[in-house]
Amino acid sequence: MKRIINIFCIIVLVLSSCKKVLETQPYNKISEDVVWSNKANAETFIFSTYGIMGNYYFGTSSDGRTLNMLPTDGTHNTFSPIFTETIDRNSGVGGFNNFSAIRRCNLIIERVGTSTGISDPDKKLLIAEGKFLRAMSYYQVARNVGRICWIDKVLTPEDELKLPSTKTPSESYAYIIKDLEEAVADMSKDKIPGRANKYVAAAFLSEVCLQAAAYKNYPNPPALAANDPLIDKAITYANMVINEGGYALVSNYGGMFNETNPTASEIIYASYSKALNTQCVNTPMQSMIPNINDDKLRSYGAPGDGPAFNEPIRAFDAWIEHTPPYNLAKDYLTIDKADNTKALPWDQTSQYLAAVDEGTSSIPKQANETYVKKGKIKTGSTETVWTLTNVGRDARWAQTMVSDSNIFLGRLIRTSLNGNATRWLQMKVWGYSASNYYWRKGIYTNVQPHIYWDSPTDYHFVCMRLGRVYLNLAEAYLLKGDLANALLNLNKTRVVHGQLPPSIASNLTTAWKDYKRERHVDLVMENDYYWSLLRWGRYGGDANSGLASGGTIPELTEVPQVMDNTKDSKEFTIVEGPFAGQNNLRAFNPQRRYLLPIQQSLIDNNVNFGPQNVGW
Repeated sequence: MKRIINIFCIIVLVLSSCKKVLETQPYNKISEDVVWSNKANAETFIFSTYGIMGNYYFGTSSDGRTLNMLPTDGTHNTFSPIFTETIDRNSGVGGFNNFSAIRRCNLIIERVGTSTGISDPDKKLLIAEGKFLRAMSYYQVARNVGRICWIDKVLTPEDELKLPSTKTPSESYAYIIKDLEEAVADMSKDKIPGRANKYVAAAFLSEVCLQAAAYKNYPNPPALAANDPLIDKAITYANMVINEGGYALVSNYGGMFNETNPTASEIIYASYSKALNTQCVNTPMQSMIPNINDDKLRSYGAPGDGPAFNEPIRAFDAWIEHTPPYNLAKDYLTIDKADNTKALPWDQTSQYLAAVDEGTSSIPKQANETYVKKGKIKTGSTETVWTLTNVGRDARWAQTMVSDSNIFLGRLIRTSLNGNATRWLQMKVWGYSASNYYWRKGIYTNVQPHIYWDSPTDYHFVCMRLGRVYLNLAEAYLLKGDLANALLNLNKTRVVHGQLPPSIASNLTTAWKDYKRERHVDLVMENDYYWSLLRWGRYGGDANSGLASGGTIPELTEVPQVMDNTKDSKEFTIVEGPFAGQNNLRAFNPQRRYLLPIQQSLIDNNVNFGPQNVGW
């Protein structure tokens, strides 16, 4: 049975090995000599430094900057200043001041190196782990603001503390890549859930190289070539993980993100917490589960479609803050009934075209909403809106989100008009979806007595997995113009996770569209989409809807969309508007959005951190 690391438990166990030390005064401190006196004690310090990996957790994170998420009300959208361009250079959102995390990493590297109680082979492994963590702390800063303050030693009061920042993103990435390459060379191959190894470092390195390639020559276009060393490195390290790591894709996509398969063979790195010291409020679930009960249904004027929720224990008793909008839903393809070798958007399939009259529907809209599309099932058709949107659809669709007439946590969910979980309820009482969809990905189904703020629960955050590495490899091959290898790798997740026919794109333009859609649906809510959009915008051309490098990114200026359907599933509408009080006029200033500002107060205190990023 695989061992899941729980940092709290490990610290307790290791500190118990220091019992004699702790029985002497002072009782609340452990001397530095003791910390670095042996491998076990050093690992205690290293484990407590893994908080750095919180930057890569599954959950809202950077997905909140995209239309992967629609806030349920205007007060819970923490990223709205970014997509409405109201952020200013005094914001600290870029995380440039990661100095305490870097000091911890440098302590690991230096003190392990000088320890007399740690063997040389163990020193090599632990120092490499320190370099991995240092690189991961800096990577989060680099992809936000481009520049870092590179520190590779433990600073003392005698050192010059007015250190400079790097001058360009390329300089920043050169340091990060060097650390990761040295980590790959020296880290252990052992697979311990919750701890990094050689292949964890290589997997992240494959993606770092893509991001570094996109930001070459910033703010000018990156001028990538087919033989670009960064693209070749991305391929090399992705192939290392695929060919040597022993990881394997799993067909049960959704199980990787709940209690079903938390240590799946596909997961390369995840962070694990145990119910011993974790409650629902410490997890994303608390903001993903609705607040539904009979009192609210009665306030709407009807019990709704489906069973009532008047139960001794309410299944839906959290404080929902965001849900997936139609902008995400439309990227889940459907197999065409007339030609099962094709997967198309649901409203472009032959079955849709044969069954739907567009342009007519009796479904109302709010005054501030605009119709995008209307449709009604033709008389005599055996199709319904439900069959058209569910039968033959990408398998990840139902494993990622809950839609109308789905079972969710043992209850029938109806998001149709007058349904028991419809967005129209959200307009009257708090706690419902603003989009008619709810999240399923990342929801544990075994929480007892139910998902509530203080209910204890295990939870894990998937930060890197094999599917993501295949997609990194596909992107690298697209950049090289190698269509065959790009399709080979993007189809890995499309076929295994999506259970769709493979893409047979005949040119790079179509392949980029298929790739972008595939990465979108496979990695939703995994802290990827925003960074990928920025990367593709920097590439320009086919990677960004034909626009020049550094131009506007269409996906970041889209207006939120929502789909409604009737109780009998015979009519639907798609509308757009400023749902839940959200500003629908999403802005994108190319000078400001590709890199966020270094916090101005830091530059004011140390002029060597400047100059400020372009546009800020």
